[in-house]
Amino acid sequence: MKEKRLRYILMGIILFLLVSLVGSIWLLKEEKAVAAQQSYGAENQYQRSFWELSSSVETLNIQLAQLLVTTSREQTLLGLAGLWREVYNAINYLGGFPVAMNELENTDLLLNDVAEYSYYLMRKTILQEQPLAEKDWLQLEDFYRRSQVVNQELTNLGTRILNEDLRLQDLHEAQEDNVILATFHSIENQIHAFPELKFEEGVRKIEPEPRVISGKSITGDEAIQQADLFLDKLGLEHTQGKIQSFSENSRLPIYTIVYAEDTQPIYVEVSQKGGHILQFYQYRPVDTVHYTLDEAWTMVQQLLQDLRFPPMALVDSQITDGIADLTIVPKIDGIYIYADMVNIQVALDNNTLLNYDQTSYASRHYDRELPSPRLSKEDILKDMNPHFQIEDIRLALITDEYSVHELLAYEVIGNVVEEDFSIFVDAQNGRELRIVRR
Repeated sequence: MKEKRLRYILMGIILFLLVSLVGSIWLLKEEKAVAAQQSYGAENQYQRSFWELSSSVETLNIQLAQLLVTTSREQTLLGLAGLWREVYNAINYLGGFPVAMNELENTDLLLNDVAEYSYYLMRKTILQEQPLAEKDWLQLEDFYRRSQVVNQELTNLGTRILNEDLRLQDLHEAQEDNVILATFHSIENQIHAFPELKFEEGVRKIEPEPRVISGKSITGDEAIQQADLFLDKLGLEHTQGKIQSFSENSRLPIYTIVYAEDTQPIYVEVSQKGGHILQFYQYRPVDTVHYTLDEAWTMVQQLLQDLRFPPMALVDSQITDGIADLTIVPKIDGIYIYADMVNIQVALDNNTLLNYDQTSYASRHYDRELPSPRLSKEDILKDMNPHFQIEDIRLALITDEYSVHELLAYEVIGNVVEEDFSIFVDAQNGRELRIVRR
């Protein structure tokens, strides 16, 4: 009787274990099935993003090619609008990849640059009612060649994904021999090999390209003498300067002179024509800040006076890591002359100069006959967006964004949604010329 009871107990235990085992196997299968379903869904999403990106890049590459042969204004506008729309599609699809954006940083920057430039050309074409200029054509050609690299690589990768059943989810594992990751690195490296594209923000964005400087050619020894005199005016003790390089092929041929100080080398750039000091800079760590922006500006005003500049005004300033970055222009008869811009950096630990760049001033300054505005400040302000909180309005002379002409404008400074802007409005006809984020 006792043995029979033990047998029943043992059979019960065995049955319980069997049921538990079967249940565990079933739950495991269900979990795997759910995981597989989730994995399948994620892979489908990644694949969809890839194929959409590949299609968008191919389309925008074709549209860039079409713009290179378009002559009519209507077709140019249609092509630019299509390009602008397609490139933003590509940016959205790029964001759907299971890979850190630093893996595709150059590709992302390229797409954003194409978007910004296509919008710029649309605006220019509408306002000017003219075909694309030669420099615009060259920029579009450059974008075409860059996008062609991305297009070809993505097309080849798509073929391999289909033929070899590659999974984009494998990017999470980031194996060194991962075909997809290797392709992305190849795209990045090829784009990185192109010259850097730069789109600036702030009022320096309206600084025009420097003009060719004319004048008598000077020798290297004469350039060193000019650099010595400049450092003496700054009150800097220095060693014997030496020519580090001489640029002959640029639009502004310059001598670069280095003073190899023990702790911090000093560099001075002197124009080969006319012997103008174009730039001074030195690199050193900035210690604890002891000076304010106002004190830095007071020092710079005295320096500009000693260097015989006309009355100058501070139009923008920023402080980063103990360095005051100042943007300065002449102020003549109440008009800010943006074309003659000077950029200066001051170390706020000892209130000394780190960087001085007067390339624009040296190449563009001349005695102008300044125009008078047809419209008053009140005329300009009555048509401003009511949401724009205006802080200041002043006259400014700026270079036309689409030509070499200079235009008299009202600079309306203000903010909206916590963003600061300068809006430049033509002082003769009230047309908005530029909007610059400060």
